[in-house]
Parts: sequence; structure tokens; C-alpha cells
Amino acid sequence: MEEKCVRCGGEAAYPIRALEVRTLHVRSIGGEKRVQALGDEKHGAVCEACARKQLALSLDPVRAAKPQLLTFGAVIAAGILIGAATLLFVKESRQVFLLLGIAALVCGGLGIYDALRKAKEKAAALRALPEAEALEEAAWDVYTAEVPKKEDVNDLTYIPVNEKTLRRKNGDLMVLYRLLPEIAVEAWKRLHAEEGTKGDETDDPPHRDV
Repeated sequence: MEEKCVRCGGEAAYPIRALEVRTLHVRSIGGEKRVQALGDEKHGAVCEACARKQLALSLDPVRAAKPQLLTFGAVIAAGILIGAATLLFVKESRQVFLLLGIAALVCGGLGIYDALRKAKEKAAALRALPEAEALEEAAWDVYTAEVPKKEDVNDLTYIPVNEKTLRRKNGDLMVLYRLLPEIAVEAWKRLHAEEGTKGDETDDPPHRDV
């Protein structure tokens, strides 16, 4: 059965293969640790219209960051409200409430700055690519926006199965997709299983506690 676009159900133009990563966050007295496992390979597709619409969105940093801007804008508004209400109505323990308001202002401001910075960096990276590659990146963004992010207690993330990913080493996978070292090794092996690759992988990631 031919895959349809995951967003609109239209005719597929960009077939997608993705390796699922399941992450469980375990909180304990010693801090938070991650437990990871690889899931199944997933298949999907994106139509050209949705890919082009996503690309146009990503090339406009303000539009692309709009959800985060609204969220952090609300945090700033809450900080202003807390500060104003404290000055007008609170006579005792003002310092605590004023500090809370200031913290909200700082958090909101930093959040807006970071969201815009990331959106501008992504837009610049896409502009540097040939249109065909930029559309492939946009199609991947469409796919990851539509697929499940959570299953029971596990967070779900995805590694693209394509030529670019196949050229990456263990350490690249670990950093780009926030994999634990042993999962990065397993992912590399899974990605290359079809090739029957038995070559040496020289960029083995160092062991580290998480």
C-alpha cells in the first residue's frame, strides 16, 4: 500500500524512514537518569505541498518560533502582573513576590532570545542548502511534528534513516540525537544492518554516566 502524506493525506513525494528511540526518565535521590532503547523502524511520507509550506515557515524565524514566543511572552506578562499586584496590594513580604516577578521576566526574556536564536540558525542552515536538500529537511520536520512523541511513560524521538545519517559515526549520533553511548553503538549497527557493514567504527563514544 502506497504511503500517504502524514499531514494532509496527499500524494507522497518524500518517503520517510525513521528509527524510533524510546527514552524513560528515572528520577531518584541521586538525580535524574535516562534509560533508552531502540524501537522499530517507522515508515511514512510527506507530500511536496506540505514540505514547501514547512520550508517557507522555517525560513521565517519569527513565524517558526511563534509558539515559543507566545509561551514565553505569557511568562513575561505574568511577571509584570505579579510585580504590579505586589506593589499595589502587598504590604508585607514584598521582596519574595517581587523576586518571583523578576524571575518570570528574566525567564521569559531568555526563552524568547533562545527561541529566536535557534530559529534564525535553522533558517540560515536551510538557506545554505540546495532547494532539493532543504525540502528534504523540511519534509523530515513535517514528519517529526506529526508522529507520536509519547507512549505510556516513554518519550519518543526519531533518527532519520537516510544517506546523511548513514555517513555519521557513533559519536555524531550520540550528540545529535541525545543517545546514551551504548544506544549510539546499537543505532549505528541497526542503520548499517542492510549493508552488512563489518568495517571498523573508529569513533567509539567514551563511556559516561548519565
